[in-house]
Amino acid sequence: MEQSQKSANLQSVIFALIHGATYLPAVWLLKNREFSQPVSVIIAVVPIAMFAIFIFKLIKAFSTMDEVKQRVQLEAVVIGFSLTVMLLMILFLLSLCGISKPDWFAYGHLVVYCWLFYFIGWFISGKKYGA
Repeated sequence: MEQSQKSANLQSVIFALIHGATYLPAVWLLKNREFSQPVSVIIAVVPIAMFAIFIFKLIKAFSTMDEVKQRVQLEAVVIGFSLTVMLLMILFLLSLCGISKPDWFAYGHLVVYCWLFYFIGWFISGKKYGA
């Protein structure tokens, strides 16, 4: 059981790194180069496919975790989701007031904030349960 848990965790980490390794170049290419629309779509789909595989592997790894680690992960996701929704509401309401800063809160930046909020939740939950 312990070996399968380590293997599942390692696979999810590997696919998270693969996703990052495909996402960042795809963003750079799509921002800085001109491609035909079909090529642009293919470039955009590659990191999405890698992220889907990462999520699948993460769910498999989640099923091999003990109850405390599952609780930490669940709370991290809940905290991250809640902070993300709060940020989106704030940005929406500020845009209605005519106050917005798209340089800091564009769609691409929101992905980074989602990950940041997840890690904040993971840190808080890990401290709470000593995991």
